[in-house]
Amino acid sequence: MTPTAEQQAILEASGHIIRINARAGTGKTTTLRLLAEQHRDKRILYLVFNRKAREEARKSFPRNVDALTVHALAYRHEGYKWKETLGYFSPADMLFAFATDEQVLATLCHDFLIYFLNAPFDKLEDAVGPFCALLSEGARELFTHYKYRMIQAARTIATEWNTGKKPCPHDFYLKLCHKSRRFQTALTHYDIILVDEGQDLSPIMLDALKTCRQRIVLVGDSHQQIYSFRYAIDAMRTLRCQEEFELSQSFRFGESIAGIATTFIQEAKQEHQFRIYGNGQKPSQVSIYENLPSASETQRIAVLSRSNIALFENAMHFRACCVPFGFERDLYPLLMRTLDVYWLREQRTENIRDHLIRSFKTADDLELYTKDTENFQLRGMLEIVDRYADEFPGVVFELSERTRTKKDADTSQGLILSTIHSAKGQEYDQVYIDPDMAENLEHALEPEVNGGHDEINVAYVGFTRAMQRLALPPEFQTILTPRWSSLLEEYKKEGKKIGGKGSPRPITLRRKPKSVQPLPFSSKKNKHYQPGDKVYTSFGTGIILEIVGEYCLIDLAGKHQTKLRERLSNVW
Repeated sequence: MTPTAEQQAILEASGHIIRINARAGTGKTTTLRLLAEQHRDKRILYLVFNRKAREEARKSFPRNVDALTVHALAYRHEGYKWKETLGYFSPADMLFAFATDEQVLATLCHDFLIYFLNAPFDKLEDAVGPFCALLSEGARELFTHYKYRMIQAARTIATEWNTGKKPCPHDFYLKLCHKSRRFQTALTHYDIILVDEGQDLSPIMLDALKTCRQRIVLVGDSHQQIYSFRYAIDAMRTLRCQEEFELSQSFRFGESIAGIATTFIQEAKQEHQFRIYGNGQKPSQVSIYENLPSASETQRIAVLSRSNIALFENAMHFRACCVPFGFERDLYPLLMRTLDVYWLREQRTENIRDHLIRSFKTADDLELYTKDTENFQLRGMLEIVDRYADEFPGVVFELSERTRTKKDADTSQGLILSTIHSAKGQEYDQVYIDPDMAENLEHALEPEVNGGHDEINVAYVGFTRAMQRLALPPEFQTILTPRWSSLLEEYKKEGKKIGGKGSPRPITLRRKPKSVQPLPFSSKKNKHYQPGDKVYTSFGTGIILEIVGEYCLIDLAGKHQTKLRERLSNVW
């Protein structure tokens, strides 16, 4: 392909560290590939954000490029030593150091250790001040009061990871790789370091880059930083460079979507110099919608929400309307935790698999914990269970099957449900933004609330996933500035609505779904089961192999690898 003027300027750059501010859909990956092809005689490390980006890069970049995530790079030089003891680290793992009813302290200690593992500090004590600066006033006072207890608990479990007594998280070998300077040494094996998603960079990676003598090309967009809650740092604003470039011409969408994205950032952040230019060869539309679409056989249509509860509500809505849909990512772990919340609500603790949820005596205790820790994910699960209690547990198994069978290849066309975070890096023909994004943004922009920029970034990422049509809910008309509201009013008056030949048939939007029809299999609770019947258990879907009295033997894996003995009264 022929490079644009912006891309050509980057290809001709000679700076030791160059920074590329790449707006959404402006061809940053293509630009990096052109740069790699121009330097086929060089050894190039391409640091990508996730495994999917790594696999795509390995298919399209020349062979002189080594595409790795930060953790994959650390695993190559340190993590392989720990492959037999790698595991998941949760707040429940810190309960050993606290009383069984001190889940808030255990969570605070867990978060502190996660912060330390991703930070460049050598000692736990050195991380206390910077970590406390990130906390709310109440959490900061609590941590300060129990500081020595927190440090000792963190040191104890880190020692058990180091001796192999307990499974360690991936961040553990990342920390060791940095502390031993193997990370920094690994960078010296290359001539050029390409860093993608520079706005959400690991603090450890940023520290290594600051002392790196190789040429660095940093690419990102500060307006797409949406992982600061994971302690990611915006290197686009913190890493010094010799040359700086812009990629502002979008290849993804036309002028209408580019215009709404530009105005949004200008008004929401008061950055009036911000610009993103649309592709004049691509038609695009913006609308204010009242109805959601049905599935399409020719286009990828996404309904993007800010929260998991809105995602679940949309799934229940389309399910009730008999509209086929898929999910952008595998939601099985999320659904299983939601099921555990249901079991807690029903006081059936023997079915709960999540150790943290199992540590609570009642759902009311869990709700209090979510408020104290500002755990919005668990709070959303409580709301889902309260709203759809009559549908549980069957609906979880139904959606689990859907999310595990609907992979990316299967949802190349059709209706796709996702949170905006999960849709990062994706693009769709049409995008419908859920009202919960506007509601979250409006709340975050209140003077007494901190975090408005994060919500602005999430909304911007959602807007710029659209290629042809962007549909916003009416709630967006009442936020931000008069200029923004006037622009949306113009779209509404001009009638730029989703429709026309070949467009999917709209269906009625239900903002607060009521109870939907029961599952087809919910009536099987009192059915006379036989071997070969498909059933649902608290551990997943399976097939009955044999029945003896009031018990049955169930094949969970479908290949006679995992078997469960369960009462017939506990299957559906």
